[in-house]
Parts: sequence; C-alpha cells; structure tokens
Amino acid sequence: MLSAALSYAARGWSVIPLRPRDKRPLLPAWSEYQNRRPVEQEIRAWWRDNPEANIGVVTGAVSGLVVLDLDGETAIVYAKEKGLPRTPTVRTNKGYHVYFTHPGGTVPNAVSLGGVRGLDLRGDRGYVAAPPSVHPSGRRYAWARGRGPDDLPLAPLPEWVLKLIQRPTETPAPRDSFWVVELLQGVPQGQRNDAATKLVGHWFGKGLPEDEVWLLLTEWNRKNSPPLPERELRAVFDSVARREARKPKRVNGEAEEEDLWSHKSLLSYPESPAPDAFYGLAGDIVQTVDPHTEADPVAVLAQTLIAFGNVIGRTAYFVAEADKHYLNEFAVLVGSSAKGRKGSSFGHVRRLFRMVDPEWEENRVQFGLSSGEGLIWAVHDPIEKEEPVYEGKGHDKRLVGRETVIVDTGVEDKRLLAYEAEFASTLRVLQREGNTLSANIRNAWDHGRLQSLTKNSPAKATDAHISIIGHITKDELLRYLDTTEAGNGFGNRFQWLCVRRSKVLPEGGNLRDEDLYPLAERLRDAVEFAKTVGEMKRDEAARRLWYEVYPELSEGKPGLLGAMIARAEAHVMRLACIYALLDLSAVIREEHLKAALALWDYCERSARFIFGDALGDPVADEILQAARRAAENGLTRTEIRDLFGRHQGGKRIASALSALAAAGLMTMRTEETGGRHAERWFATQIKTSRDCDKSDLCDKSLSPPTPSVANVANVANTSQKKTTEPPAPEPERPAEGKAVDVYQSVDDRDTALDEIYQEWKEGGGK
Repeated sequence: MLSAALSYAARGWSVIPLRPRDKRPLLPAWSEYQNRRPVEQEIRAWWRDNPEANIGVVTGAVSGLVVLDLDGETAIVYAKEKGLPRTPTVRTNKGYHVYFTHPGGTVPNAVSLGGVRGLDLRGDRGYVAAPPSVHPSGRRYAWARGRGPDDLPLAPLPEWVLKLIQRPTETPAPRDSFWVVELLQGVPQGQRNDAATKLVGHWFGKGLPEDEVWLLLTEWNRKNSPPLPERELRAVFDSVARREARKPKRVNGEAEEEDLWSHKSLLSYPESPAPDAFYGLAGDIVQTVDPHTEADPVAVLAQTLIAFGNVIGRTAYFVAEADKHYLNEFAVLVGSSAKGRKGSSFGHVRRLFRMVDPEWEENRVQFGLSSGEGLIWAVHDPIEKEEPVYEGKGHDKRLVGRETVIVDTGVEDKRLLAYEAEFASTLRVLQREGNTLSANIRNAWDHGRLQSLTKNSPAKATDAHISIIGHITKDELLRYLDTTEAGNGFGNRFQWLCVRRSKVLPEGGNLRDEDLYPLAERLRDAVEFAKTVGEMKRDEAARRLWYEVYPELSEGKPGLLGAMIARAEAHVMRLACIYALLDLSAVIREEHLKAALALWDYCERSARFIFGDALGDPVADEILQAARRAAENGLTRTEIRDLFGRHQGGKRIASALSALAAAGLMTMRTEETGGRHAERWFATQIKTSRDCDKSDLCDKSLSPPTPSVANVANVANTSQKKTTEPPAPEPERPAEGKAVDVYQSVDDRDTALDEIYQEWKEGGGK
C-alpha cells in the first residue's frame, strides 16, 4: 500500500489513509489535505502505523483531477451512450472510477448526476479509494488493463458531464421536503447534531450508499456556523448508519410491516462501545491487532483488560465501604453462533502476554472449570496434617505428642486465569446436585478465600487471585443458565459482552512479533508499576464524575437483567483501576473512569440484548409473551388463567401480574361488562434507540462522545463492518499481452464502455 500511495503522491495527487477494507478516512480530520498535499514523511508515518490501510486519493483542484463514479449497470449504460474519452480507469466493486483532469473553477461533488442512479462525481473536497485498496466485499480496486495512469494521460472532463454539473438544482417540493431545504442552508451551534441526524436519515431513506451520504454530510457541515468537528460528525453518521441497517427491507418501494409486538423487534444488537472504551494502551493494543483478526475489537479489548488485571496479582486495589476490591475480573463473550471468532481473539491476547510474563502465560492460564474442589486445588494453600509422635519400640512404644507436618506444599503463585472456550460446559456443571463450583466462583470474585466443607477435600485457598474468561453462544447461555444461578449472584460477578465476527480475512492476518514488541514493552512497564501500587483513589475530577453516575449505576433494575448487572459499581471501579494502571497512574483520573463507564455501558446493553426483559419468573414471562402475541387485543384474567391450563392459582398469577406492572412491562385496563368490572392486560412497547427521539438524553445514548485518543474511534467502529460472504472473484481477464480496449472511438467521439460493459455483464454484473 505504501509504495502505491507514494507513487500517487509523486504524480501530484493528494493521498490520505482510509480504514482497512473500508472507504472511510482513517484520520480523525483530513480536511487540510483538501487544500494541501501531504509530504512524504507524513505518508510513510501513516502506513507505518497502519500498513493495511486503504489509499484515498483526494479529488479536486488540490490533485488536479475529478473522478466519475459509475456504480452499477444503470450508470454504466448511461455513460456508454453518452460517450467517454480514453482515460485512466479503475475497476471497483460494481463498476468503475473514471479519472479526468480538473476543468478549473469549483467542481462540486454530486450524487445521482442528472438523476441517473449510480452516476456520481467526485470533485473538490471529495476522495475515492484507489488501487490496490480492498473493498469491504474483499475485492481489490485495480486499474483496468491498459488504462492505468502510466498508460494514458488524464483526459478532459466530457462536455456532457460539465453540462450536468452546471445545471441549476431544482427546488424540492415543499410538501415533501421543505425542512431538508431549510437545514441544507446550515444551522447554528446547538442544532448541528440534531440536523445532522435528520439529514443522514433522510439520505439513507432515499437509498443512497454510505460513502455518498458521508460526502453530502461533509459538504453540508461546511455551511454550519461553526462546523461540527469531524470526529463528532462521524459519530453521528456511524450511529445513524447502524440504526438504518437494522430497519426493515423495502419491497417495491414499500417498507415491510414490522411486528412491533415481536420480542425480537424490541431488542437490537448493541452498538459498538463509545470510543472512550478504547482509551490508552488497551486501545492501542486493539488498534494494532484489529487489522489482522476477524475477532470483534470488543473481545480483544475485554480480554486484554482481564488478562492484565490477573497478571499483576493481588497488588493494587480500591476500597468500597469495608471491602477491598482487587482487580481480578470475570467476563463472558457471547456470540450469536460458533462463528463469532471468540477463540481467535484470546489467541492474540495470550501471545502478547507471553512476551510480558512467559511463566504466567505457561503455568497460570488454565482451563477446566468443572468443580469447586478443582478450582481450589489450582490455587490451594499448603496442606498440613497432624501426626502422632511415638517414642520407643515394640512393647515400649508410646505416644508422646502430636506434630504438624506439611503433606503438600500448595501453590505459591495464587494468580489464575481460568479460560473456558466452552463456557456452556461450566454452566451444565453448576446444575449438578452438590456441586460447589458456583459458590467458589462467587468467593473468588469477592475476596479470594475458597474452601470446600467436605471431609474428603481438606484443601483451601486464601488470597487467591482468580480471573475468568468464558466463551459461549447466546442460545447456550439462555439454555443452561438457570434462574438459581442468575438470582444467587453468580451471574452478576461477570461482564457479559456481545461479540461477533468483524470482517472476513480469507488468508488470515499478518501480525508480526516486531509489531507487538513496543506494546509488550509498555505492557511490561505497566505490570511492574502496578505491583508497586496499593490502595487506589479517584482524583477530584473523577470524584465529581462518580457522584454524577453513581445513583444510576447503583439503582436496581427489575427482572433477570437487573439480577445480571447488579454489581455495576464494583465492575466499573475495577475497570477504572485497570485503565489507570495501564496509564502508569496510581490515581484514577476522569479519563480512566470514562473509559470504564463506556465499556460497562456496552456490557449493560449486551446484557439487555441477551436476557431481554424477562423477569426470571416463568409464570410472569409466559404471561408477557402471550400478551405480546395478543397485541392490541390484550388478555383477560380468564385468558391468562387458561394459559396454564388452570394449574396456577389466582394468587400466583396476581403476583406475576403485579411484578410485570411494577417493571413497566404490562398495563391493566378495566372494562364495563354490565356486572363486575373486568380486567384486560396489555404488553407495553419498550422504547429502544430505534424509537428514541432526538432529545438531549437520546443524543447521549446514541452518539458516542468525542474520543480521548486520536484514531481510537476507527477501532471501535470496525466491529460494525461485517462481511458475511466470501470475496467475489475478480472479473475474468484476457490472455496476457492482449490489452483491453475498453473504449471504442468513432469520429473523435468515444462510444465508450462497449467492451468493458460486455465484460462486466459476462461477470454477472459484479
């Protein structure tokens, strides 16, 4: 990539790095390169830090070129009929980028030029992905045979294109879009986020692709007073783009009706954590690993934090009331299927920590959570036994006392990272009668004192420093986690994080040891520093923030979800301490607390997606599901009683209804029947981010805050760019040595695209 970027720069083109396998800029702000070309040192630094980054060529006067984007058959056929001169041309995923010289003046970026779908123009302040960049589908951008910049000079922009861009824009019909016309004039500070959200939703609603919407948004932002920072603008764009991707598909221009009462429609997959979660060294690790793995960045982040919290041992801690909280944490990565690439994420983390503490990685990372006694044995104390002391022999032998002897020296290193790639097997073990694993796991998280009160198990462990990482699918979790373990506190000792495959890498990654050495050195310094730290406290800024968030963190929530996230405050503080130590700080600063809150927010949204609004009460949950199926008809008390074949008593049903009403999941309406009043119960519709209006509160929940570290937002958003199909094959090329004459000239005017269009058709229009 670097050599290609340098060659483009040598031509006088302004280049910028794009996200790997993506079309969006990697730089937090790239607008300066619309007015100046980067120097060689800048280009080398970009691709040294991000060797897999795609290449963007900035169009407009700064590079002296404009690009006509032919995206799809409609645009290709239209351009074929209009005619194009011979000029450098790039094969894209569904069409071509055709390069021309800049005609002078100002050339605007245009979408659906002349009303032709897929006929777009990249002019001043625009950019295109250039070869050999990789499209999100996996296909590479490539110069058409015989149509590279070394083969042909840039041709002038055709007259018909100039006429289209000079044509005055028609005013949209006020009845349909007067508010769009008004917003497009620009808005003042205080209205920019709301206006950006509306415009992005409007453009997506018209069916425009993401890259075109982004260009329109950046053009509009320049009219604002003042413009939004690019990071903030991108946060709005990404949030709306993810939300639009979850909307129902359109059939014949009509949106398919959504079943608002369907349980699935109420809970959507959680959006990526806010960029704050990827703060500091942990974020740098994720950013380095991410281009080389299909794993979710969240998986790499969470396991990095937990591994660090374990490798430092029982050293740093914070105090909550009378309890010391050391930094051993538990987390379970929950995928929708076995294809979530959970295991590969831990492999990268383990490889890094092998460089930091090889003895810990080899001996203290273990698997096999199958019994409480086994967990104790992995960190057990020395075992002592009293034995009688005798004097004399034979008939003169007599007992003179007892002495304590050590029959087992125990485990000196009390650190243990229990890694369970099949956490479902651990949950199945918990269901066995008499198994003590659940109790010992809870004690391990709380205080590190483990003991089994059985005659045949004399082992115990004190000051154990145990962390747990588990991997499981959502279906397995819901099948094997029973209400007892959810309610007894086992579940809320864990962070539950949704993860999924982030991208497709058919040939895997290419993460070299030398790429990890600088991170390993920083990590080693942080580990050594943490071992010198005792009690940790918040500074004044973090203390003020904690006072703001504590009431909500500590507020109980109803149902199974509430049971699973009941230890929010402790989890947040443990995470904040880890972020601080990675920053070589013995004091928890505001940025550390913000990072922990951002990750915990994702944990809570993951738990809501996994466990939904179930109360953990089978009677109440069955009533709620039936009420949703009944929709606006609701259920009478008789119909509710009949759900259980009259096997549930009135008091039991009344208790369930009371719990549902208290949780805000159902409401009751009385009806006149001519006699006694009748009750009819209705399921309430849960308000999610999809339904959220654009109030300040909703903005905070939907739009992540400005990242604390440059480029970290790029890592966070990568998990949403998911490719589920293998890369499409390259279009078939002619035999070596035979150039493709993609444009056939007639009477000094190219009829254009005949052969290339035919080739495109034979390739299936791809």
